[in-house]
Amino acid sequence: MSRIDEILAKQKALAEELDLAKQEERDAVLKDIKEKIKMFDFKASDFKGLLKSRVTQSQVDAFNAKKANAAKKTAAKKTGK
Repeated sequence: MSRIDEILAKQKALAEELDLAKQEERDAVLKDIKEKIKMFDFKASDFKGLLKSRVTQSQVDAFNAKKANAAKKTAAKKTGK
């Protein structure tokens, strides 16, 4: 086994170890957050505006189309057309 193969094997092992450590840490953090939410009696409305909402691609496309139309209207007003 060449030195490069050894290093690649170590890299793969470390990547797997990193993934496992991240998952364990994530689980611990999530458990802690859930306990604190229960302890302080938080509701979903308490986080309104603080958490990133999920937006679908169709919503993004509709927003971009509306924005493009507004830009066209503004340009038309400036040119007098």
